[in-house]
Amino acid sequence: MMTTSVVPPEAGTPTVLIVDDTPANVGILVEYLEDRQVRVAVAQEGEEGLARAEFVQPDLILLDVMMPGMDGFETCRRLKASAATRDIPVIFMTALTETPDKLAGFAAGGVDYVTKPFQIDEVWARVTTHLALRSAQRRLAEQNTQLQQEIALRRRAEADLQAANDLLEARVAERTAELVSTNARLEQKIADYNQAERRIDFMAHHDALTGLPNRLLLEDRVNQAIAQARRHQEELVAQLHIDLDHFKTINDSLGERIGDRLLQAVAARLQECTREGDSLGCLGGNAFGICLAALRSSNDAALVASKILESLSRPFDVEDHELHLTASIGVGLFPSDGGDAAALLRAANAAMYKAKQTGRGNYQFFTAALHEAAKRRMATTNRLRQAFAHDEFCVYYQPQVDMESGRIFSAEALLRWTPPGKAPRSCVDFIAIAEETGIIVPIGEWVLREACAQLKRWREGGHPDMRIAVNLSARQFTQANLTDFVAQVLHDTDIPADALELELTESLTMQPSDDNLAVMHRLNNMGVQLSIDDFGTGYSSLAYLQNFPIHALKIDRSFVIGINEETHDAAIVTAIIAMAHSLHLNLIAEGVDRPEHVSFLTAHGCLAAQGYYYSQPVPADVMTELLNQRNLVPNGDGKVGAAVR
Repeated sequence: MMTTSVVPPEAGTPTVLIVDDTPANVGILVEYLEDRQVRVAVAQEGEEGLARAEFVQPDLILLDVMMPGMDGFETCRRLKASAATRDIPVIFMTALTETPDKLAGFAAGGVDYVTKPFQIDEVWARVTTHLALRSAQRRLAEQNTQLQQEIALRRRAEADLQAANDLLEARVAERTAELVSTNARLEQKIADYNQAERRIDFMAHHDALTGLPNRLLLEDRVNQAIAQARRHQEELVAQLHIDLDHFKTINDSLGERIGDRLLQAVAARLQECTREGDSLGCLGGNAFGICLAALRSSNDAALVASKILESLSRPFDVEDHELHLTASIGVGLFPSDGGDAAALLRAANAAMYKAKQTGRGNYQFFTAALHEAAKRRMATTNRLRQAFAHDEFCVYYQPQVDMESGRIFSAEALLRWTPPGKAPRSCVDFIAIAEETGIIVPIGEWVLREACAQLKRWREGGHPDMRIAVNLSARQFTQANLTDFVAQVLHDTDIPADALELELTESLTMQPSDDNLAVMHRLNNMGVQLSIDDFGTGYSSLAYLQNFPIHALKIDRSFVIGINEETHDAAIVTAIIAMAHSLHLNLIAEGVDRPEHVSFLTAHGCLAAQGYYYSQPVPADVMTELLNQRNLVPNGDGKVGAAVR
């Protein structure tokens, strides 16, 4: 079945729906119209055309008369019978040339017709004429609406003026009562002012969406609870930091309105989990805080946390959507984890991140180790920013090899950090913090530009078919200008788009939002190759995988290194290879470190690899030496001939 054509990005572009069961006609019309900046939707028969017209709301419909099932006349009559589509102009496309047939088309509601076989210039002339008429009708309707609004405003103004005149006359007639009236109004203004002050104070201390106390008010209540606990030395205070897992996915897929309704429903459930005397607040975004006062033991806080997890695990019914949530909860205790509200909130926040790291959907108590980890994370974050500013990063390259010939056909660009006076550090040591803080975005852009520039040098140096693979983080993927940036880098470095492969994390396939798919399709349409890195370690849906414009899968090294051991890894690798072949996807195995890995993979149909059997990641100059060897044929110990630094 034909699908709707990709919509051009320009706002105000007219849309034409073509309903025709002849693919050749449709192909000619689609190509011609899209070349003239017209968005095109397609349907093959009447029922589909009715549904597509109501959904797309085109500016014009080109409707074939002779179609299987419902003919064009009946389709047009049903279009005109629907309030949603009756105003859309319909041009019939028909081989019928008799006058009664044409009259039947006009009687059914058509505005014009094109005789088959059609002349494309004639079609375009009629299309532009009726698009212009449609546009003029809309402008006229808008002007009419505006005129009615102006008339209504004028009438209201006249009514207000009359009311003002009446009020003036009443005041003149009742001058003796004016003092009493003025005094009453003054008292009302004072009351309104006091009410406004209370409203301003409420807004300053409460979340606008949920009505819950905000962080400022919650901190005050935590300090009050701590002050009470100091007077009763055997009491504890617990601060819970509750962060909803993957909430952004709901916002991205269903919209912020549904997300807001869900947050309100979550707030109501959390309220049910608290006792009188506890304080529930909103910490911003999709995070909530609860202060539990007058506790006897930490077990009391654990019971509340468990109750919250159980409550949030039940489905939420939001505007006909059944939504499922989990939450990560961090718990900080007074006096052991902090002596004031700020310290207790920090402790709970650190514990919440620990809960996310341990799989989400659980709660964790703050520990001294978490405090040290938070300090180390902050120090690393500051050091990363300094490193980027001081050009301490470099790119290493690991060859990707055709295992049958030993030919290097590509290389993966790998980030390295070289602090002054120290050996290069793998990005594994710091990439998570860079991702969390957002510094991964400028670093990732630098890596892409550096890798493409190096690829240009290799291709000009005698390796014209060489390609490059660059990792793309999830944080980079969400940047609005990603595709524009990639296009700019390709233009600046003058390398073809199909020589660049962007490696995506498998987690992106778990979030098949319209935005994600749109970015992937734009990159694919540019010619950029897309692959899924570390495939098999996540939970990718095969149904979504078929819909993504993915060109290759990279088998995760954790499976490859165990294929000759008594594990299930061999079966998993075999299954991934079979799946990739059935989906016509390229394959490359990571972690190929031994000759037996090569034997197993090639025997099962995976012919591309990267790993220490061929070479560890090396600087650009060493990679150039490997390329000049033409083929990587490892020695018995799996080491290639070029010096590896």
